[in-house]
Amino acid sequence: MDIMFRIHEFILLLYFISLSALSYDLFFRNRQARKVSFYVAAFAAALQVAGFVSIGVSIGRIPVQTTFEGLYALSIFIILTGIVHYRRSDSEIALFIYVLTAFVLFAVYTFAPVQYSRTTEVSTLMNELLVIHVGLALFAYVLFFVSLLHAVIYIIQYDNLKKKRFNRLFFSLFSIGTAEKMMVRSMLFGVCSMTISILLGAMWGINIIGPQIFTDFKVLGTFVVVLMYAALLFHLKTERNILRFAKLNIAIFIICMLNYIFITQLSNFHFWGY
Repeated sequence: MDIMFRIHEFILLLYFISLSALSYDLFFRNRQARKVSFYVAAFAAALQVAGFVSIGVSIGRIPVQTTFEGLYALSIFIILTGIVHYRRSDSEIALFIYVLTAFVLFAVYTFAPVQYSRTTEVSTLMNELLVIHVGLALFAYVLFFVSLLHAVIYIIQYDNLKKKRFNRLFFSLFSIGTAEKMMVRSMLFGVCSMTISILLGAMWGINIIGPQIFTDFKVLGTFVVVLMYAALLFHLKTERNILRFAKLNIAIFIICMLNYIFITQLSNFHFWGY
């Protein structure tokens, strides 16, 4: 795994180069630097995917059984989403946020004092239902992140329009209408994905662990997060206050990540490591 660690360090270096090139473009408006950043990030993402597949083959299982392993998959999903999103929007600021987020998540994963092994505490309980549960949950986190990104952009663009500040930042971001639609739709799909994930996880937990699954901190925390997102969507339907919706969206996403990273450590069967 020492070679794999060096490869991961190289991937982090590529992300750093991509962020540096994007920073240069943001300050000096250099499209060539933006192209370099995009292709370097794409190459880093390809290496990440190859590394993920290689680890899965070497340990003989899909490496998503713990929160630690989930960080790798989550960073891959986010950077791939960012690459596709950039090709459709051509927003260098959005790409910068995607690359920065993937870089941070992958850095935490790379330097976490946890190693892969063929078996984990989850392995004896693992089945296809749980794999789908984990996959849908990771997909929901990506959608919640996309919603967060557009919430931030909506707030920025709302302020620009209010102050009639049509500067470079204004034209580098999506329109306020696009930000609103993407913010709401990605949250809606995220809630649906996470709800199905919770139901599948509950079915698995009742059969394998028993009714005490409903007293687990991680399960309760995730259920509360989904209820908060659902309540926010209902609030939007009744009040139509998009600005408040965007601000509350950011607050709930922070709670969502705290639940994913920290509350997991209080869980009896959602493990950070081994």
